[in-house]
Amino acid sequence: MIILVIFGVLCGMIASMVGAGSSMMMTPLLLYLFPLITGTQFTIQTVTSAALALTLFSTATASIRYHQAKLIPYRYALILAVSGSLGSFISGSYISQNVNHLFVLILFGFIAVLSFIFNLIPIKENKVRKPETILFVMGVIIIFFLGITTGIIGIGGMVLFMPYMVYVLHFPIRKAIGTTTFTGAMIALFGITGKSVAGMMYWKIAVIVAVGGMVGGYIGPSLSKFFPDRILRYGMGVILLSIILTVVIDIIHLFK
Repeated sequence: MIILVIFGVLCGMIASMVGAGSSMMMTPLLLYLFPLITGTQFTIQTVTSAALALTLFSTATASIRYHQAKLIPYRYALILAVSGSLGSFISGSYISQNVNHLFVLILFGFIAVLSFIFNLIPIKENKVRKPETILFVMGVIIIFFLGITTGIIGIGGMVLFMPYMVYVLHFPIRKAIGTTTFTGAMIALFGITGKSVAGMMYWKIAVIVAVGGMVGGYIGPSLSKFFPDRILRYGMGVILLSIILTVVIDIIHLFK
């Protein structure tokens, strides 16, 4: 239990410093490092349920702060949240029951690769204006599929939607962050609900790492001020690349 708390604190702390998703880091820790330390191997469903809980706790906490700062335009955020939540509930309650370990790893690796690529492209403030209806509808569809992904692997991938919100829908960056954070929290909530309905939510492990993640997330911002932004961005890239290499090696091993 202590190791799980430490994992949660480390993931929350590093994620809040470098901007990487805490659940993205937690997944390989539970899959690979935890068995090496304890000799106990978690099932892929246990790992994804823990990742979902960590996503919910971290994004819900952040959403409260964005709400207080009035950085969540609910007119758009609620529509996106409903679409993504529908996707995560469907995948959490049904699709995730019918996928194997290898499929989850491949999907996780794909999201990690995209996150790594997007990390190399800094998002800059774009001209702000009201989103065009057709483009917003396309965004709603994209969020639905991101919700399906979340219900399967426990990771929201909201970082992948950020460029679309800023460059296509023309949201201010801070409101785009607030919107994706709120949407991510709702997606994780309904993903957990779906997994609970299907009897695939493993609460003991999930709650431990999620609470640890919240503690780490509170500590991280205080430490980040001691590091230049460039170092933090490089740090995020190194973390994502390490995750990608680890998962690729495991996938190759499973194919043998």
